[in-house]
Amino acid sequence: MATKNPHKKERFAHYLEQLGLSVISFADIENEVEVIEDGKTPEENALKKAIAGFNAVGIPAFGVDYWFYMEGVPDEIQPGPFVRRIFNKSCTKVEATDEEMLTYYTGLVDRLGGKTKGLWVSAIALVIDNSAQFTERFERETLLTSKPSLKRTEGEPLNSIQIDPSTGKYFTDLSRDEWLKLQEEREMGYIDFFKNHLDLLK
Repeated sequence: MATKNPHKKERFAHYLEQLGLSVISFADIENEVEVIEDGKTPEENALKKAIAGFNAVGIPAFGVDYWFYMEGVPDEIQPGPFVRRIFNKSCTKVEATDEEMLTYYTGLVDRLGGKTKGLWVSAIALVIDNSAQFTERFERETLLTSKPSLKRTEGEPLNSIQIDPSTGKYFTDLSRDEWLKLQEEREMGYIDFFKNHLDLLK
């Protein structure tokens, strides 16, 4: 998996274990891989990641890219593909730390009355080899609050302000099993995507 994020790797390892597949990530290989995410769609960015992964290790690789939109936020400051790039006091976009992101997004939600809906648009890309490449797009809604949980997920700070509608819990307050179950329910499309290409992976 073309990521260094351990939480994303854990999620996908959980999904793919059911299909008899195991997952390694950029964090598990010696090569330092850099991906320039300048695609015009999440599919393009996911494919860039997957190609970089395939080129680095020479085995089937996949990448996932997430774009984010918030209800009530003007178009000019929608996160889109730049969820981690926030506007500073000088109205310049800068790469933010987890805590800076949390401060910025809770401020946005607070100005919208303390709660709003969000939409994650994601794409997955799978590269089997240079001639077999596949992509698919998914969307899922979420709920956001301006009052963050005290708990944090390293690398995924917005989990502290997202609420699971079925339990009313912050994403960060879900047990590991609840979290994996929630993600699996929301991301069944990813599992089906791999099922559709399983014959090429084995």
